[in-house]
Amino acid sequence: MCIILIILLVLNGLCGAQRNKTRNYKCAEQYCIDLDTYKKLDVPTDPVEVSIDLDVLQILEVDDIKFTVSFSMYFGVRWLEPRIIGPPLKPGDNPYVPIDIKFINELWVPDVYVYFLKQINVLTIFTKFAGLFVVNGNEILYSQETHITFWCPMRFDNFPLDNQICQFKVGSYAYDETKMRFGASLLSYDDSIRNTILDYNVKLNPLKEEDSLFVWQSIGNYSLTGYEMVLKRNSLKYLVNYYLPSGLFVLVSWVSFLIPPEIVPGRMTLLVTIFLVLINIFNNVTSNSPNVEGLTAISTWIITCILFVFGALTGYAAILFKKNRLTRADHRNNRTPKTGNWHGNELTYIDNVFIIIFPILFATFNLLYWPLSLNR
Repeated sequence: MCIILIILLVLNGLCGAQRNKTRNYKCAEQYCIDLDTYKKLDVPTDPVEVSIDLDVLQILEVDDIKFTVSFSMYFGVRWLEPRIIGPPLKPGDNPYVPIDIKFINELWVPDVYVYFLKQINVLTIFTKFAGLFVVNGNEILYSQETHITFWCPMRFDNFPLDNQICQFKVGSYAYDETKMRFGASLLSYDDSIRNTILDYNVKLNPLKEEDSLFVWQSIGNYSLTGYEMVLKRNSLKYLVNYYLPSGLFVLVSWVSFLIPPEIVPGRMTLLVTIFLVLINIFNNVTSNSPNVEGLTAISTWIITCILFVFGALTGYAAILFKKNRLTRADHRNNRTPKTGNWHGNELTYIDNVFIIIFPILFATFNLLYWPLSLNR
């Protein structure tokens, strides 16, 4: 009886060995999957923890017209895959083992979805700039260099003193947070090597906790990861090219209050020239400004400067009108019209009032304009 039992055990072992020999494996280097038991549609863990590597290399463009941001980055996706078979790591071994990138076609992969994506380009020469790695023997890391363009809801009411906040979000399209959870294992960007002609200073911050969950109506809650891109516009060139000259033109227009009113060509030439220059600056600003529903901050400034110069013109017109009335009154009363320097006669006080009121009003406007614009 014992002999028969031993024979049965030996035969069973031989059959088991034969079955193992006929198993269907798919391998890349030293790592394999058993195709008899591995199902691409089955998630490897429940829930799946997906880590995203976001290594931003360069901000390529911020398009104020199309409301888009373009950048280049190393985009990596990592997840646990306990079903992969391979040799254990030895002490001192590199935990990142590169394998054939085509092996990704045999594996389950997360359905990564980029929110507000407009375009994504994968760089290639002979092959894609991408790599596939087995990490610590049981994790899969897929990484590639990409150029990404995504939509950003920008508001330009405070242009060019504006800051924009854009959120780059990555999540799953089909699996809610009970099945798949996302986190950022790497967030890197060096603003010191940014594009020097970019109109913004850029800072990347992790997504806030309240932004890391997307509630899709009654379908479910979806886990998100990514970063918040803070774009602070470089305002210096606008201050030098537009704000400073237009403000100085307003100051120069006050010189007209010191010119004797009877010197009509000199005073009118000064004011009309400044007025036309400001109109030209305004046209240049509006043609180079982003589209907004109302006025931008710089348009408000230029229009106010134009109104101040127009006020000086209107004030001079009032002086000429009053002078004509006084002249007609002199003729009606058979008096000799006043000539010479008008300062000291009935019209002197008008210029004196203007040269006090205009600076006070312009200073008041600046005290209101700059705190409101810089703190928005």
